[in-house]
Amino acid sequence: MDLIWIILLIFNILLYGACCFVIFRRKAFTCISIRSPTLLILNIIGNLLMTIIIILTKSLENNDKKICSFFYYITNFLIIIPFCLRFRRIIKCCEIKVDERLELQELYSKKYKFEEKYHIKIMLIIFCILTMILIISNILITRSEAITAKFLYVPDDLKLEDANPLIWCAINFLEIIILLRYTYDIFINQLKQKLRFEIVSFFCIWFIYSDIITVFDIISSVDNDIYIYISLGVCYLFLIINAFLPIFISYSYRYSTSYSFTPKLTNNLYLFLSNETCYNQFKIYLIQKYQNLLGLLKLYVGIMNYKLGFKLKINNDQGFIEAMDLREEFFDANNIAHLPENVFEVEKQECKSLDNNNFQESMFDEALKYCFTKLGQIFNEFKKTEEFKELYKNLFLTTYIQCKMCNVGLINKF
Repeated sequence: MDLIWIILLIFNILLYGACCFVIFRRKAFTCISIRSPTLLILNIIGNLLMTIIIILTKSLENNDKKICSFFYYITNFLIIIPFCLRFRRIIKCCEIKVDERLELQELYSKKYKFEEKYHIKIMLIIFCILTMILIISNILITRSEAITAKFLYVPDDLKLEDANPLIWCAINFLEIIILLRYTYDIFINQLKQKLRFEIVSFFCIWFIYSDIITVFDIISSVDNDIYIYISLGVCYLFLIINAFLPIFISYSYRYSTSYSFTPKLTNNLYLFLSNETCYNQFKIYLIQKYQNLLGLLKLYVGIMNYKLGFKLKINNDQGFIEAMDLREEFFDANNIAHLPENVFEVEKQECKSLDNNNFQESMFDEALKYCFTKLGQIFNEFKKTEEFKELYKNLFLTTYIQCKMCNVGLINKF
């Protein structure tokens, strides 16, 4: 076995092992818990085993290659099955039945069906069944060399018609159909935590890769090394999507002001505008009905962002920059926010202190009071519209799903 392959093998074991360790240590974070940490680790282990098999079959003698390459497809199962079950668990929590009382009864009486342990059992059963089918097919239906990854091992006496590539065409087709279904379900539920990016990326890579391998199973004239390098590259892409991505998200937020936004919070304008979905819907309403007052909303958000910096104790330079931005945009030019003349003049005088690098938390209070009062009047009108009722309904469903996810451990406090 060449030294370079030995080094690569050791590097892979350390890299994949480190990812599994970090995921296990940070499983309390929602971005990881929502991906079912144990299934995620099994997903990564399957990926690691595939790289090991590819490296070994590149370096071993022909007799050993035959054994190794057979297990290549078993490692495929270890990648696909945990991945699909991770998303199945999420999708089951997003299902809403017509009778919510029955849904609640089922959730509490059959809570185990939503938990990770239950899905691990499902994974083991499916994995064992598929492995047995593979072994029986290999022994009874085809020659012992036929159900192998031929780009890893191609015996001289194996004829193309003996390989029966249609077996793997059928398996790949089934995998793609299942992945496509889960991708659709994740998209229609508009889930966050980069779940849509993960499943779409995985689906695209797997679709392209499986097609390449299937074509090579039919056309054996291409250099095997090309597909070995492609397979290793695909494994590293999967590692980035399944391991690096959730780990990066868990380290990416220094401050977290997120909370479960229940429909009852929509009665408070301050809390209503703190939610991105609600803010965007209210902004659309302003554009449609009171376009000339859109500046009030922008000014309100700017002032609240400025004042939030004092609570989070952001450095003085940042606070001064934000104050100067507010001054230049709203109080140095024309009265684009349509403030009353007396309020506009008060704030214009206050902003003069910025020339001496002086700024305080109480700056812009008069403008903030006016913005909040005026926007509150418009907000009361907005609450009577059909758009608000639809928004309220969507928030109710979102909160209901979040509660289900919290009860089964998909969402944590971080």
